[in-house]
Amino acid sequence: MATQFLHIRSGTGFILSRPNAAGVQVDSNDSYKFKYNQNGTIVSLADSKNGVQANASTNLILRTALLSNSVRLNSITDSTTASGDLIGFQSKPRSGVSGTQSIYGCQISASISNAVALSSSGSVIGAHVDVYLRGTSAGTIAGDVRGLQIELTTDDAGVRDITGYVTGIRIRKVFSAGTVTGIQSAIRIEKPEAQTGSESYDCVLDLTSTVTDCWHDTDAGSGDTEAGYFAVRVNGNKRYVALYSDAPGA
Repeated sequence: MATQFLHIRSGTGFILSRPNAAGVQVDSNDSYKFKYNQNGTIVSLADSKNGVQANASTNLILRTALLSNSVRLNSITDSTTASGDLIGFQSKPRSGVSGTQSIYGCQISASISNAVALSSSGSVIGAHVDVYLRGTSAGTIAGDVRGLQIELTTDDAGVRDITGYVTGIRIRKVFSAGTVTGIQSAIRIEKPEAQTGSESYDCVLDLTSTVTDCWHDTDAGSGDTEAGYFAVRVNGNKRYVALYSDAPGA
């Protein structure tokens, strides 16, 4: 029994696994729930018609033996669906009870172990997001092309108090190093690369309409008392943008 891979129990269904080892088990006594052995603990998964779900006290672990292989979700070409939204995957956790918990839509953290060096062009990248318009034949896209979309929303007339900041993008840096040869910046925008039919940018920022005391498109929208600056690099040269302490139009 200790070395079997398929165990059939008369009148009770079957278990497909190596007993007491990591594997997937199917037992008809549990309404065709999936089970697997995780470090000596049998973990039950939900009925397959409701999706894959671990026990309330257990993490569901999906992983490959080596990171040169990947866990792939919907890496397919859909040549049938011609309307609606095509979504690679969704993660929509929602808290339904008041408490001190924090809710993350997802967490992504790329790390490197202590003393491990990366040679040549080896890099550490927290997340890679891109859009790819394939091929050279015509095909109009009536909507937008967006590399990353961030929306902060509430229901209309929401009255929730928020003690902290409400921020579209937060960049946090706690970063010790030896010699950093490159330039350190919060945002780096690469010059568009040349190829046949290349398109460039029209501007660095596109601020729609006007917002009082925030941005404007006339001289009346700026102050006249310089007080502060921030630095940018243009073509390898450091330049400074002046700030004003008096209210716009003052």
